[in-house]
Amino acid sequence: MACITLRPSDRSEFDSLLGELAAHFPAAHIEAAHNDTWRSYRVDVSCDAPWEGDLIAWVQGKHANCPRT
Repeated sequence: MACITLRPSDRSEFDSLLGELAAHFPAAHIEAAHNDTWRSYRVDVSCDAPWEGDLIAWVQGKHANCPRT
């Protein structure tokens, strides 16, 4: 199982990331939270095998600059 927390830098990146994750990984579990006042954005995504490797590779390839915790 892959579990990743991403911290997009702004609302645009947050919205884009959510849409892309939903389109590319429909079986993934996605939880997202944002606070525009504080400019705080968080996307938690988890994915079971056999998609975990694909998820990790996709994040590293498409969103490598997005901070992860």
